[in-house]
Amino acid sequence: MQVQLSLQNKLQLLCDILDEHQTGSCVSCNEHAQLERLAASLLAHEKLSGQDIQNVLTNIQQYGKGGTAASDLSMHIDNHQEQFAHWIDTVQQKM
Repeated sequence: MQVQLSLQNKLQLLCDILDEHQTGSCVSCNEHAQLERLAASLLAHEKLSGQDIQNVLTNIQQYGKGGTAASDLSMHIDNHQEQFAHWIDTVQQKM
């Protein structure tokens, strides 16, 4: 049985995952793939309009994609530390 998440649930999940990455929790390639899929799903959502959120979701999607191919996940996460707070703040404004 597949459960459909609401827009609100997806946005909250996105923030939760980004927060885990920001705080340096152990993050796997699978979580990067999940982040990429979640951002893609939100980009396709008709109720999420606005250039800010679209840009942030595109950046998150690219970050997720990069993480699935990164040879050093810790470095990949460290290279994006300055962006996490902005991404989380922008997503939370849409909640």
